[in-house]
Amino acid sequence: LACVRARKLLLRAYDRQDPVATEKHAGRFSELLRFGQALAGLGILGSTFSRPRLLQVVERWHLAAVQRGLDEGHVVPGKTLGVPASVLLRVRIKASVSELVQREETQRQQLDEAMQVGFAGKGFLDLEDSDLTGLSDSMKSIWASSLGSAAFWRKSTYKVPIGRDAMNRISSFCQNPATRSRMFEAYFTGFGHEVDMAVLNLLQTRRALARGMGFANWASYELAAMAVTEPVAAHELMDRCWHDAQPALQQLLQRMAALNQASALSSSKSKRKFDGQRLSDVAHADEAFLRAHATHEADTWKLAEYLPASQCIPCLLELVGKSYGVHFHEMDKPSTSTRMLNGWHTSVRIFEVFDGAPVPGTPGRNAVRRRSLGFVYLDLYARQGLFSRVACRLAGAFLMCNGHAYINMGMPAAGYGQAKLLNPEEVVAMAHELGHAVHMLCHQGTLQEFDDLPLDVKELPSTLAETIALQPGAMVNYARHFSSGGRPPDSLIRSCQRDISFFVRYLQNTNVALGLHGDDFDPDSASPQELRAVAVSLWQRYSPMPAHPAFTPFGEDAGLYMAHGPNQIAYLLCYLRVDSILHASRGASQPGAGRTSPARARDAAWSSADFSGRIRKQLLDRAFSGQRLATVLPILGSAASEMAIGHPLPPPPTNAVQMFGRLARAG
Repeated sequence: LACVRARKLLLRAYDRQDPVATEKHAGRFSELLRFGQALAGLGILGSTFSRPRLLQVVERWHLAAVQRGLDEGHVVPGKTLGVPASVLLRVRIKASVSELVQREETQRQQLDEAMQVGFAGKGFLDLEDSDLTGLSDSMKSIWASSLGSAAFWRKSTYKVPIGRDAMNRISSFCQNPATRSRMFEAYFTGFGHEVDMAVLNLLQTRRALARGMGFANWASYELAAMAVTEPVAAHELMDRCWHDAQPALQQLLQRMAALNQASALSSSKSKRKFDGQRLSDVAHADEAFLRAHATHEADTWKLAEYLPASQCIPCLLELVGKSYGVHFHEMDKPSTSTRMLNGWHTSVRIFEVFDGAPVPGTPGRNAVRRRSLGFVYLDLYARQGLFSRVACRLAGAFLMCNGHAYINMGMPAAGYGQAKLLNPEEVVAMAHELGHAVHMLCHQGTLQEFDDLPLDVKELPSTLAETIALQPGAMVNYARHFSSGGRPPDSLIRSCQRDISFFVRYLQNTNVALGLHGDDFDPDSASPQELRAVAVSLWQRYSPMPAHPAFTPFGEDAGLYMAHGPNQIAYLLCYLRVDSILHASRGASQPGAGRTSPARARDAAWSSADFSGRIRKQLLDRAFSGQRLATVLPILGSAASEMAIGHPLPPPPTNAVQMFGRLARAG
């Protein structure tokens, strides 16, 4: 009924030729449709049968209303607020291209499904304790039978699934090179013809769709609104980062070479070579093991004991709140009685977000006494609904409507009678999504303006939040042992810090997605075998060692990046900007200022009294124009192209020398 009324009011505004009312009611109609889609994603809007049909009806009404507005001149791309650029595109493109939009969505889902099948794995490896030397009993126990030796029908003690979780554990911790090699080959073999065809089909559709929208390729379309607007510029930035990363990378490679040489001597094997650029003759299957031990990444799993969810989550909320000048207040404790009234699941924690810090001296909600920015619904654990379907199809942070941000973490819940221990990746992900949520609530514009912001703007607050959460000065405040309450040792905190290998892997996977979506690869004439060969060569460009014959980048994050598109370069822009923000120290430039370590410099930046105020003023609270996306899309017409709206943020740093130099000194 609300959508029916919004439609009538919009059409009435057209009839009266009232531009102010047109913007108001167009925005209202778009927001109601978005809210309905959010509720459908949460699984709480109508029955499974009627939900998609009702949404399709409302979507047709919305498209028809926007079509009339464009035809009659009431809606002008790049000028009229309230209509997302994606909707304008769907209206303006031809019917044949409109079919490609639907096909692209379907094929993206098919690729996601194929990737999930590959990550889950097919088949098992039958292994014994001698095959899994280096893995602790707790790490191996999930593969053993609960009946122990009584499980006489088992071929071996451990039945290891050939999936991503087991692959990561064995690659990083197993000291038996034969086992690492077996798992490596078995895992990547699971990403075969089906995945290659899903990628190829998606690339073909995206190229045709990009040309139908006036772009040479899909990469040009995805980058158009960012600070790096062309694929050529994106490749140049990545090449500069690869060049700037060499000093820090060489230090890591030298440590890996020393470990590999020690392993070769202990097993009477020939020595491996290090030529200053690559690890010659080092097996690709051994790279993760050498890297994990050279960077102490292998110790990261121990940090989970210091991250009990019951203590860590409130501290993370306080950390993000302090960094961004807000305060989280939990509305009610999750219980069956309260949630039967409001409809939310008990795994969802509801927080009201207030501007500024709480006023001390008064209890409960009265301690806030600040302006309310809205609500955050933090859905912690994955769950299944009827017929084992996923109960929630929204991922990450999502702005349902003004003042209401939903976060789906999808974490596995603890076992019955056990306390949930977070791993460092879950902590980083939660801080990232909380950064998104605060940005959504602080944003001064409309929903349409927020949605149409460039990705490198929307991801900056979240990237900053996750980076702050990883700082040693922050971790000592929220990491406490689940039983003793003690702080983790400094060496354990350092084990989860991002080092040069993190950025090298990012460059490898991003280059695959960016290159395959560009002009240099023709998906219409390529075979699946040629696709895989090009993907490996793109990955190899930023690899310090040769790829294994069974390897495919689609078995790593590159496969996920292919589904998302070539826009992952946005995160590199965010990392560069975040490093600049955290090291823009005014004190360093003052006469007589002493030298400080990189970690202390970062801690001093985010923990300073004026940090949150500057971030709010310069980023979160700014009313950026959300119309830039509409002005860079050729298909939206000459009226849009006449406007020149620059990127909302200043240019990012031109090189990464300082950022990678700090990583080298920290390592």
